[in-house]
Amino acid sequence: LSYKTLDAFAQRLVEADPERFTTYPTKWGRFEDSGMDHIIVGGFSPVNRVMRSHVLFLADFNSNDAILSQLHVLVMLCESFIATLTIHLPYLPTATMERITVEGEVATANTVCRILSGLPHTGGPSRVMFYDLHTLQNRFYLHTGAIATMHTTVPLIKEVLARAGSPIDAIAFPDEGAQKRFGDLFSDEYDIVTCGKKRVGDERKVVIQDGDCAGKHLLIVDDMVKTGGTLVECAKALLSHGAIAVSAFCAHAAFPPGVENRFCQGGDRHVFQTFYVSNSNTIVIERILQLPASETAFEVLDILPLVLADL
Repeated sequence: LSYKTLDAFAQRLVEADPERFTTYPTKWGRFEDSGMDHIIVGGFSPVNRVMRSHVLFLADFNSNDAILSQLHVLVMLCESFIATLTIHLPYLPTATMERITVEGEVATANTVCRILSGLPHTGGPSRVMFYDLHTLQNRFYLHTGAIATMHTTVPLIKEVLARAGSPIDAIAFPDEGAQKRFGDLFSDEYDIVTCGKKRVGDERKVVIQDGDCAGKHLLIVDDMVKTGGTLVECAKALLSHGAIAVSAFCAHAAFPPGVENRFCQGGDRHVFQTFYVSNSNTIVIERILQLPASETAFEVLDILPLVLADL
């Protein structure tokens, strides 16, 4: 089963392994008079194919409305005598809101996970699949009714690096946090360069803290990109210290509308030879795929093979 933005991905899963998966379309409607959800989940009529089955739900928490609609369905599924429930949620948009800076501010990473944790038991907790969760401690916000399993998109970029003729010969990280998280996955094969912010006068600038980038084509690796300002400053620092080219890889593309254009030819952030992202965030990826081929800097990497293996 899937949220409407992931129906095509669900069909691709079935096509990849038809003996393992069957998909049933769900109707995500609204009542005209109230605007409230009117959802009809597939697989229940005319014959109930869902009862006693192992259900995979492809979730997309791209907005508050989308989250609430899917929570209706998740609760309903847990109360439908299913054997197990696995929630595939590769990108958690609220993950960056895991702490507060002023009293009264809401840490929505916590509240969303608490809601998921309150799902009815199906004999055991539901499984929630995260990929490159922004802050790893967020996994522990889930408890009782839902438990996280942690996965990574790094194998996708490693396949890119293994391509014949790949020009990339060093890995860079925009900060120490990214280096600690991903560094061990690359350090055996590539030189590592770590950047970070340092106060210079009245400004905080991105500088190289460790490693040598001279004469190298570097790939900046991070878990997520929104506006991309820090990534761009990191790329500029590398180029100013002798790097011959810079590319980037981020697991999750979370660009606000229109920001993706700034990384294309003619944009004010067109500093990357290639900008690799996974297709974990469907709404943004749809916009990226509409960019003119002659102008785009993006290459979208498909997480479907990882999902098949990680399930």
